[in-house]
Amino acid sequence: MPDVHISTLALLATGLLALSALVTGCGEDADPLESGDDYSVLGAVGELPASIEGDAQLILTGDLSKASEVAGLDRPSDADSDEVNEWVGDLSGAAAPDDDTARAFVPLPDALVPFDASPSEMDAQVGWSVVDVDSFAALTQPPEDFLVVSGAFDEDTLDEDLSEVDDDIVTDVVGEDHELNVEEPTAFSRIGAPTRLAEDDGRIAASSTTGAVRDWLNGDESLADDAGYGDVARALDEHDVYAAVLSAVQPGIDAAALILGGQVSAEELEALIEQLEDQLPEASYDTVGIGWTTDDDAPLVATAYHFDSEDAAKDSVDALRELYESSTSAQSQRPFSDYLEVEGVETEGSVVVVTSRPAEGAAIHFAYQALVSRDLLFVSQ
Repeated sequence: MPDVHISTLALLATGLLALSALVTGCGEDADPLESGDDYSVLGAVGELPASIEGDAQLILTGDLSKASEVAGLDRPSDADSDEVNEWVGDLSGAAAPDDDTARAFVPLPDALVPFDASPSEMDAQVGWSVVDVDSFAALTQPPEDFLVVSGAFDEDTLDEDLSEVDDDIVTDVVGEDHELNVEEPTAFSRIGAPTRLAEDDGRIAASSTTGAVRDWLNGDESLADDAGYGDVARALDEHDVYAAVLSAVQPGIDAAALILGGQVSAEELEALIEQLEDQLPEASYDTVGIGWTTDDDAPLVATAYHFDSEDAAKDSVDALRELYESSTSAQSQRPFSDYLEVEGVETEGSVVVVTSRPAEGAAIHFAYQALVSRDLLFVSQ
């Protein structure tokens, strides 16, 4: 498929309550992944096992049915359709020919829309593809990837030629987790690593490791039980988003992310970093989330920051507003106001939510690009 989305940026990025045994793959108060009126970011995060640990976690989720409706798109029903690429491109934030800003954006993971395999090839290998998916939740934690999709799936969906690797878990390649077979790439892996799959109640999990799929089937702890991810997901759900990206935040400014001209001494670099840090909220935040929604057919972006207390969140409102309205991107050297126009800043418990609209001519997915490049909007003290 052509390079019509920016999900590979995810490769650059970087709770714990008991779960109900009656609900597979979701947090204590998170419903299973669904779509339409029942879609929620919390439900999506609740599908992701907490056993997948790391500091560079990036969570991607979206309701393809709702996003297609927002964008005015007719979603193809056939994986062989010539319209699949155009549909994926439109969902990935490509603007209409007569419009400067796309109407919708969904952060599609590579596992759902592989670059090296068409939907028809994916369907032939595993029995389904992106055209069958209503909603999804994905976790990128290199070298591990985990994906859950919802749709009209049942126990007969997964291709009968897939090999059983464990009870109720099948694989497209026989071999150990992460074992490479570069001469025989698959729809999920260009280097031929196995992908484990399982179906449960209209959802399918696909992962690079067997243990993660087993944890999902068993209903073990999920990332919805983490205070940061859970609170950010709930805040985004209050804004009725149809797609979102969530990430843990590493503190401090990454010097490698700064655009510097000419020779810069260590002293000059240190002074620049101190100057930039003065623009950040004094309190630290540990988790962020960006959600996309719409208001009167115009795109809206809700960005949530999780602090360690309600007081810290309230004390950070003015600093975050000032950051959006008066600071400059370390990447483009242009004001953030050239990309996002602030509509409001409010607190929801320990979370600050900045609501904004894409500025005229700006990309609808600017905030996502700023997140994975560690621009100042997503740098914590």
